[in-house]
Amino acid sequence: MMDVFFPGAYLNGQLSHIPIIEEVMLLNEKELELVFKNLEKAKVPGLDGIDYQIWLYLYNFDKMFLFDIVNTCFKFNYFPQCLRNARVFFLLKAGKFPVILSSYRPVRLLPIIGEILEKLFLNRFNRWLRENNILHERRYGFREGRSCEVAIHDLIHVIKQHTKTEHTALISLDIKSAFDNMDWLVLYKLFDDYGVPGF
Repeated sequence: MMDVFFPGAYLNGQLSHIPIIEEVMLLNEKELELVFKNLEKAKVPGLDGIDYQIWLYLYNFDKMFLFDIVNTCFKFNYFPQCLRNARVFFLLKAGKFPVILSSYRPVRLLPIIGEILEKLFLNRFNRWLRENNILHERRYGFREGRSCEVAIHDLIHVIKQHTKTEHTALISLDIKSAFDNMDWLVLYKLFDDYGVPGF
């Protein structure tokens, strides 16, 4: 039953991708500060029960202690298993029939320090994508300064631009559970093709 929420099996039942790890540039204080400034105030803690206020207090009390923790993880390319263990619960989607499994959205709560580490990595990854001009200029999802509203605005602008002289057609595709059904080996191959750092 849980298979519905996670990617399927692979050849020989194995999903193995071992990137070549190169030396990593350690985090700087601005990167840590950016994550802590944008820490969600109402974030529910994970299995460790330590909420954001405790980490925020620790950050204000002794930044270097936290700095050492996250930089050690970056230096050794290591995301501790205990920070990846999540509390998972299922929310019924609005207007959906409760006896159908796909009517529920799984929500995972990681320990806050795990979320902090994840955000630090994500910020680094997004910066690499920007610096190497990987993302298409019209990609709106999960990008800073882009949103659904901006996408609609740009779409209306294009339609208005072409209405007087040309016909305009719009094709909209919605891939159901796209992330859940992604072929991870294809994703890893794309990373290799684009030269994404192993870290």
